[in-house]
Amino acid sequence: MLDTDIAPCPTAATTVGDLTVTALPDGYLDIPAAYFSNLTPEEAERVTPAARFGANTWLIEAGDRRILVDAGSGHWLKERFPASGALDWAGDDRARDRADITDIIVTHMHADHIGGLVAGAASLFPQAEIHVQAVEWDFWTDEALPTSAPEDRRPLIALIQSLAAPLKNQIRLHSGETDLGHGIRLAPAPGHTPGHQIVHLSSGPDQLLLLADTVVSDALQFANPEVRYALDSDPDQAAVTRKKLFERLTADGIPFAATHLATENFGVLKRLGEGFCFQPL
Repeated sequence: MLDTDIAPCPTAATTVGDLTVTALPDGYLDIPAAYFSNLTPEEAERVTPAARFGANTWLIEAGDRRILVDAGSGHWLKERFPASGALDWAGDDRARDRADITDIIVTHMHADHIGGLVAGAASLFPQAEIHVQAVEWDFWTDEALPTSAPEDRRPLIALIQSLAAPLKNQIRLHSGETDLGHGIRLAPAPGHTPGHQIVHLSSGPDQLLLLADTVVSDALQFANPEVRYALDSDPDQAAVTRKKLFERLTADGIPFAATHLATENFGVLKRLGEGFCFQPL
């Protein structure tokens, strides 16, 4: 069984019927306030000079399966974000933990989600099946993408493509909603990236959603889901997806977590004025 006493701060865990879900924080990233647009002066003040993003990943234990949801950034972003990569999957003392992982769900292919899967030019989890939306994989691995993208995005694309290469023989591509068994479903949630997906867990009457980067700033986007983020591939679609999911969460009272919340805790969403607020469980 994976050792869950590995995070830089106490982990949060919850059960969903027969499933156990444990948050595995990977440090944090300080994102410049300039990455957000259409802010009011009051909103801008909340994230000046930077917005602190958490970097949560999760372990789902389902029968004899150990399913990792994203893997953090590894060492790939440490030059820019020194507090990232806290999980350190590449460490020699993590060999048994890595071997226990049977499946990996990649919510999307930004480097802070897949960097922890690769060290050097090798996969750290060579026996695991990696689940990705086909549109996501096809977009980021397109050989023409580096030359067609804006110049300021090309280093990001080059890094993603270098991380994808050692993983290609493990990839299982999905199109749309997918049942992985044990009450684990993948659902497209586009906008942040073309094939961004979330994870829906259910067992008996219990449910849980892992929203990945549907919401990136708890300081801004719960109260105002219209706030745009520079790294969203389609900011308008991201806002539509975010509002739709927020409506579902509040209407059905479904607990959830998200990658970049400032807390690794699971919580529920409540209405507050014209927006929403997060209440930890």
